[in-house]
Amino acid sequence: MGDNIVLTSYDRNYLRIGLPAALEGVLMIFLSNADIIMVGTLGAGAIAAVSIFTQPRMILLTVARSVAAAVTILIAERFGQDRHDTYGDILKKTIVLVVVFLGLAHIVFFIHLDSILIWMGAQQDYLSDAMIYGLWTLPAVFITSVTTLMQAVMFGRGESMRVLSINIQGNVVNVILNALLIFGLGPFPQLGVLGAALGTIGGTLWSFYLTLRILYAWGIFAQGNYCLTRAYLREFLSVFGGIFSEQGFERIGMVVYTRMVAELGTIPYAIHAIAMNFCDFYYSFCNGMGKASTVLAGHNRDSHKQNEWRRYLWTGMRWSLIFSIIVFLITFLLREEIFAVYARDAALLPLGSLIIAYVAAVSFPEAYQMVCAGILRASGKTTQVAAYSFISITVLRPIITYIFLYKYNMGLEGAWLSLALDQSMRAICAAILLRKVYHERNYKHALNPC
Repeated sequence: MGDNIVLTSYDRNYLRIGLPAALEGVLMIFLSNADIIMVGTLGAGAIAAVSIFTQPRMILLTVARSVAAAVTILIAERFGQDRHDTYGDILKKTIVLVVVFLGLAHIVFFIHLDSILIWMGAQQDYLSDAMIYGLWTLPAVFITSVTTLMQAVMFGRGESMRVLSINIQGNVVNVILNALLIFGLGPFPQLGVLGAALGTIGGTLWSFYLTLRILYAWGIFAQGNYCLTRAYLREFLSVFGGIFSEQGFERIGMVVYTRMVAELGTIPYAIHAIAMNFCDFYYSFCNGMGKASTVLAGHNRDSHKQNEWRRYLWTGMRWSLIFSIIVFLITFLLREEIFAVYARDAALLPLGSLIIAYVAAVSFPEAYQMVCAGILRASGKTTQVAAYSFISITVLRPIITYIFLYKYNMGLEGAWLSLALDQSMRAICAAILLRKVYHERNYKHALNPC
């Protein structure tokens, strides 16, 4: 009985990589909430000016994070093959792509930012503040893209604790500079929205500096060269294409889904926004566990490491179930108290607590599908993950949401039932595909056990 509660070496290694990555996402949400709270003291216009830039920023970061995910997979595979002298070559060549293509994208956004913000729905009463914030923050978004790429090398090596430490420090610097520059504390001028932008730049530069310093200490930049080759492009694009497609499909699906929910009215949408905000905590946690599964599956991708690959597969599944049970119980049992933290209007509580119950239930398929997807990506199935994500998120979820909202008049509950079905469908697809990969690897291992 006592042996069942002892962590194995696989558990310890999985948690060593997964927990820092998971906690990083959660802590980033806490710190970003603190950021919004400080800007919120300037008034509704300031909140709107800062918030409206979120979508342009996410469009650019979706590309950067897809590039970083691809690099993580490539580095993890080389780590498992003991090809440690090739990390720098992958990083340098990918930096060229990021500087050229994302650099051009940032320049286009910089030139046409006013049109982009208006298209995103910015109103004239706060457009000038939104332009100030956006124009100053765009360089920080580019620096963040490069930093995320460099940190992908750390993730690929399994050094998620270093990434956690760096990003916490960067966000703490951001919050401190925000406080000094937004409110004009001490000798610092009171800059309002511009202060928020400068705080973001300061925190971003600090994260960039710390990341660069570590990679230089590891000798990463002494390896390889910046010259793009056909072999590199073929390998990189085969991984990046599927990941970027998946990320893009998810963003499109979320925009359509959110638009339909917003049409339910102010109160339902406010409750929905609260539930999604709380849901993001566990989503970010699961994303960290998915990264751990990606890294460890990449480390053990070779057929002669089939036993380790299989062990880490079941380790990831087991811990996703354990964490989901804990989160489900806490969220479901304290659903009224959780909702009351966000909204004190007693009239909102019945519907709010019901939707928080859906958040609790979604934790199971959400964690499962993200862990499975992480293993699949590192096992060379990025295109297949993108395919079922497209069908579920971009096609089926909007259709099901429309049916529940407009045919059956289920209101906000219908929207969250649709989200739960989407997560469940992706979990089922991931499980079926992972089962196929599992049997393929067993077959190859049987043919070539050495």
